Amino acid sequence: MSDLRSIVDQLSKQANANANRAYLILGARPGPGLDIMIRPVEPLCGKWFIDGRTQAGKNFVAKFWSVQPVSNQSLSEFRKQALDWQLTYQTEIPTESIIDNPGIE
Repeated sequence: MSDLRSIVDQLSKQANANANRAYLILGARPGPGLDIMIRPVEPLCGKWFIDGRTQAGKNFVAKFWSVQPVSNQSLSEFRKQALDWQLTYQTEIPTESIIDNPGIE
């Protein structure tokens, strides 16, 4: 049982070291608050802009997602990568009220 404990401790230390090295490469740690805002190109066409809000978010976008706008498929890949880096993001979707549109009865 002692051997298992030492293996788990060693793997935990290695994981922490890898995370520290990754954030050193990124240049910042996630947070505080929302790291990245995702918003669609208007008029809606299936393309998206990704904007960094925190230093970690800005660095992540600049290093890995500088070519924009991105497609729906690329946005899916971006979301997976953001979760891997523990970055928080929010998708901003524009809405239009039917009541405010005089052309619709």
